[in-house]
Amino acid sequence: MATTLLTLVSAFCLLTSASAATLRIQVPASNLLPNPNALSASTHATLTSGTGQPLRAVLRKGNYFEFPDITTVGSHLLDIYSRDYVFAPYRIDLASSSASGESSSTVITGAWETYRGTRWEDRGVALVPAPTDRLEMSAKVLSRKNFYEERQGFNPLSLLKNPMILMGVVALVFTFGMPKLMENMDPEMRAEYEEMQKKGPMSGLTQAMQGGGSSGPASNFDLASYLAGSGKSTGSDKGSEGIRERKR
Repeated sequence: MATTLLTLVSAFCLLTSASAATLRIQVPASNLLPNPNALSASTHATLTSGTGQPLRAVLRKGNYFEFPDITTVGSHLLDIYSRDYVFAPYRIDLASSSASGESSSTVITGAWETYRGTRWEDRGVALVPAPTDRLEMSAKVLSRKNFYEERQGFNPLSLLKNPMILMGVVALVFTFGMPKLMENMDPEMRAEYEEMQKKGPMSGLTQAMQGGGSSGPASNFDLASYLAGSGKSTGSDKGSEGIRERKR
């Protein structure tokens, strides 16, 4: 009696294992993950469906995950969780298949790489050419996780983005470069340029910046009044206007 019961249990186990699908995910070496052996021990994979409990598989020696007995039919979401890396999610579809004279079995009918935020119906290239009861696929590493923001170093070229620095550089170039340019300028062109400077309203300011004397009509030029739109008034004009106001 015990022998018969043991035989029935063994046959039931064999029948159950034969009717379930097996999914194996290998983690290969890549540019982002040169050494898969460096994955943390907490790395695991989950297979979630809308009808049954989620299945969980740990990372085994040889850098692979395995779901040996999958009996739930329908669409599943395969996620791989790692402490240091982000893996691509996959859609796994399973269906029930029955042959003549045999019990029904679960087979994997499709596997696709999916993306976050897209519709579940949107599928790309299938990873399964035909329904199978055992699927071996490779996991894809998307990126490496960065928990801390790296501090940026000092870049001298960033100073050129400051408008005040640019204005100072232009002023220095104009101050030290203009005399050199005047020395190499043609005499006639130089005389014409000096005449234009004397007639211009900014000649007094230019002479003051260059350390020139205060003689001449340009020395009485009032820049603030000129910018305010009061015309070319001099200090003597302002004095006469003040005298006329006092007489009134």
